Amino acid sequence: MQDHAMLIAGFILSGVVAYVAFLGNWITLDATKGVIILGTIALGFGGWALAAAIIFFFVTSSLFTRKKRVLGVFDDNKLNSHPHLQKRRDGYQIWANGFWLTCFLIGWFLFSIDGFLVAAFTALATSTSDTWATEIGTLNPGKTWEITTGNPVEPGADGGISVKGTLAALAGAAAIASFIFLSDFLVPSGMFFIVFLFGLAGCFADSILGAAIINKSITLPMPEDFSGNHSSFANSFVNWAATGISGILALIMTQLLF
Repeated sequence: MQDHAMLIAGFILSGVVAYVAFLGNWITLDATKGVIILGTIALGFGGWALAAAIIFFFVTSSLFTRKKRVLGVFDDNKLNSHPHLQKRRDGYQIWANGFWLTCFLIGWFLFSIDGFLVAAFTALATSTSDTWATEIGTLNPGKTWEITTGNPVEPGADGGISVKGTLAALAGAAAIASFIFLSDFLVPSGMFFIVFLFGLAGCFADSILGAAIINKSITLPMPEDFSGNHSSFANSFVNWAATGISGILALIMTQLLF
């Protein structure tokens, strides 16, 4: 009964958040379905600590994005072909960040292995770290280098890193990892460092994949209903891959150490 109550609470809360976000011009209508499904599973399976962490990620990332756009900072690749993508996050972007988190939570619910919950937090830490690095790092940016070559690149370029963006990534990973202390882990400090370290590593993996796939113009097959351009789709794929890599590594490390 408690599980049922948490699922119902998750469905109601995520529904409210989804439609407030839609009315606030933060997400597209198709993205509301993803937010509701993800929110229901997050609270129903992961508990209040993880649900709070997801809300924290969504609100802070949206605020940073909105601030950047108010100041007139845009991602030119997306803006040129689909200006609406600069205003709202679509369903593909929701699932690019939430797919592996959902999978890990289902594993946690079925097997009650702490590593799955840690992996879910880690996937979210990667998403937060990467988003903060991008959104904050492109506001009044300094020098930016491509992570794989060290060559100077334009701020906001895929695979680019900067001092400001790296500090933002550190803060984002630490912020999500701190929600570990609201959970019931027997060794919360150990879990905190796993989430923080692998969440941050996932952010750098995202940059490496971005440099390898997007900057090298590797063409990925796009679904027919995708409304953006290839760069936007490749970015979602890179986010999906990075959150999966970081979460799986965190799961393995948790099983080895605890």
